[in-house]
Amino acid sequence: MKAISSALGGLEFAYPWLLLALAGLPVLAWWIGKHGSLPTIALPSLESLRGLGRAARRHSGRLRWAVPLAAIGLMILALARPRLPRGEQPDPSKGIDIMLALDFSRSMAEHDFHLAGKRISRRAALERVVEAFMSSRPHDRIGIVCFARSPFLVSPLTLDHKWSLESLKETDFATGTAIGEGMAASLEFLRHHSSRNKVVILVTDGQNMMGRPPLMIARGFVAEKVRLYSILIGTEMVTPSAAANHELNQSSRLTGGQFFQANDTAALENVYKLIDQLEKMALLQQRFVAWRELFPWPAALALAILLAEFGWKQWRRFP
Repeated sequence: MKAISSALGGLEFAYPWLLLALAGLPVLAWWIGKHGSLPTIALPSLESLRGLGRAARRHSGRLRWAVPLAAIGLMILALARPRLPRGEQPDPSKGIDIMLALDFSRSMAEHDFHLAGKRISRRAALERVVEAFMSSRPHDRIGIVCFARSPFLVSPLTLDHKWSLESLKETDFATGTAIGEGMAASLEFLRHHSSRNKVVILVTDGQNMMGRPPLMIARGFVAEKVRLYSILIGTEMVTPSAAANHELNQSSRLTGGQFFQANDTAALENVYKLIDQLEKMALLQQRFVAWRELFPWPAALALAILLAEFGWKQWRRFP
């Protein structure tokens, strides 16, 4: 079936089972045109009625039935809804809302990351990766919460990613690291402004120094069905045993998300790409194909045929 659809330029039928009704048209045509019983008249001699000996049709005028049969066939095609695909489109009612919780403590100004052979700050590397991530998800609403001693909203959920990035670049550093409060602010904003699938991507280069612990906030993520992806950045990597017991790892796993580490720009880019793929796979079944409906054409043609036949019959009645 797919091969036939591909050969016809992607043409498909929304209700292909209705096409089975077309198989009944030849049967109907045969029944209309089949021979009837031989006429009989009680007469002393049948010589003068020799011509009546031929078998009669059940219905006269075989060709006159071709027109309504053709119209019926076209109407069946119309009811089966022929259509051509316009391409895969995102379903805005089933999209995803993403809050980026970004550590903007002064340690993010450290120039220990590299890009194109040059040393850059952790913040510069993060801004570059966030920009690429946003460009890969043009149909998802993305907001930004930055945190240091306390969290603050940089951008609400929006499709205007360019404006969000400009707002992020104008944000100043502050002292302190309140990771749990950054998570709580992101969760609170999603709770009041999102009714779709929700994700928080948290990036930090330190430990929680003040406020509520991340694991406490993660329980609220579970209640609100929000996934948490946490990324610990910096040149010093946490050992596997320490990572297994890391509070951000436990918090992420509790919500159905994951915990990552990135010690350079390339690693940070790969983490964001992986998160992007994970979330796209989760929403793959929530995409639909836009169609160009073709059923008006056979329906209109069937109507035109019937009107033409009706007009022809009326015209023939005139002397």
